Formats: sequence, structure tokens, C-alpha cells
Amino acid sequence: MGLFGRKKKKEAEKKRQEELARQAKIAEENRIKQERKLLKEAKEKKKKTTQPKQPRKTTTNSKDKKGPSGKYEVYQEAGLFKYRLKASNGEILVVSFGYSSGKGAKNGIETFRNAVEGNTFEITTDKAGFSHFDLFDARKARVIVIGEFYKTLKLAESAVVSVKKFYKTDKVYNLDDIPTKEIREVKAEKIKVVENPNGKFELVKDNKAYLIKLLASNGQVLLVSQRYASKQTAINGLNVIKKAISARSFTIYKDKQNRYQYNLYSQNKQLIVSGETYPVKSNCISSISSVCRFAGKAELVEVK
Repeated sequence: MGLFGRKKKKEAEKKRQEELARQAKIAEENRIKQERKLLKEAKEKKKKTTQPKQPRKTTTNSKDKKGPSGKYEVYQEAGLFKYRLKASNGEILVVSFGYSSGKGAKNGIETFRNAVEGNTFEITTDKAGFSHFDLFDARKARVIVIGEFYKTLKLAESAVVSVKKFYKTDKVYNLDDIPTKEIREVKAEKIKVVENPNGKFELVKDNKAYLIKLLASNGQVLLVSQRYASKQTAINGLNVIKKAISARSFTIYKDKQNRYQYNLYSQNKQLIVSGETYPVKSNCISSISSVCRFAGKAELVEVK
């Protein structure tokens, strides 16, 4: 082979090597592209499987979709834990009695729901003409909550309807505190009085239940207990009432009509007596003074 032939062969080999290198480069680029594509697809698949499922949209009318949206709030007031039920417009429908713990207040919500379900409401009108509802347990032996006071019987009846509308809500919120303007109940100052021996407690039968009443020397009724199922439980209840009065375990409660009443709590922080409502706070304090003055030395008389 001559010089020219060897040169031609060398150039052909060079071109072949360049073509092989070019093809190898293309193959490498394609491989990288394929790997990137597979990696991207894997990421997308993983993202889809970990993303929470969006709820399916349903076509409902606005009334059914929205529905009643009341709520319960658990908070502290006057050294006690309470719950309150609010309507969707923020109106307070019910304020509970006090509980010794937040857990107790939350358990009270369930008791309240059961009582509303049982429809054990009774509406009464006090001597000042204000009406409110009492919600009892199934046996009607214990008051679960006392409703707000209203100027008319019709408004109190409307309040019962509103409670029935919102009581099933499962929204329960814990509040660290409440605005000052929303505080309803405060501890009453300790009152010192000179005891009057002419008061008396009366044991009264009311249908199938028993009540305890405290009367002043002039016959004025100063205190009316809750209902008791038997005479003996009423007598036992009187002992609890006497101890609470002696300990001055009173609070002053203001309702949304800006009327005042006293509440009396037992040693284990159970509400045992609520007084009459008064238009001014000083009248309520005077009522507490009268209870303390006549209860200390009062004897029990059974009214036949």
C-alpha cells in the first residue's frame, strides 16, 4: 500500500472514531434525559399520594349548607369554670352554673345536651314580672341551668326555641379570659351581721317534691331552695345550705337585663340556691345580709 493509501485509511479511521464518539455523546444525553424524566414522574406520583384528598363538592342550597352554627365557650369566672352557649349571631343563650374544673364544665355540656333532648324546660315569672326558663334533669329533681331573664313570657319562650336550635353544635372553645363587659358573676364581699333569732326555716311539700324556705321575722321569704325528692334529702340539703351561709359563700350575678341576684355555693362549689332578681346591686347585697342575719339561729318548721 502506498503513502496515499495509508493516509486515506487513516482519515477514514479518524472519521469512524469521531462518529462513534458523537453517537456515544448522543446516547449519554438521551440516557440523562430519560433519568430526569423518570425522576420527575416519581416525584409527581409521590406528591399526589401524600396530598390530602379534597372533599367532593356537592350542590346544596345555601340554607342546608350553612345551618345553625352556634358554639360553646368554656371559661373562668368568680373562681369557677363555666360554659356558655352562643347563637350564630353571638347572642349568649345560656350561662352554666360554676364547676370546680374545666373538665367538669365540659362534662356539664353533655349533661346540658341530654337535658335539652329530654325537653325538661319550665318557664317561671318572678314577682318583678321577669320570665326565665329552668332546665331540669330527667327526674325534674335538679336544675341543670337557669336561662336568661326576659321582660316578657313570650321572649322567654323564644329563648327556649333558640336553645333547641343551637344546642347540638360540636364547637367547644376554651377561653383564657373574657372581656370585662361580659363578666356576669363576681364573689360577694364577706358580710358581718348581728344574728336575729326570730327567723325560721320551713320544710314545704310542693307536689311530690320538698322545698326549704327561709323566712324573716316579718314573714318575708328570703331564700327558697331547689327541689328535693324526699323529706330527708331536704333536711340534709338544709345542713349544706346552713354551712354555705355560715362560710359566706355568696356571689353576685348580673343578667343581660342588668338585674342582680345572689348565688350560694356549697363547699364543693355546687350551686345550691339562687336568690330573687333586683334592679340595683345594693338591693342584692341587702338580700344577702338578711339571709345571713336570720339563718344563723333559725329553727326548722315543717309546714303541713
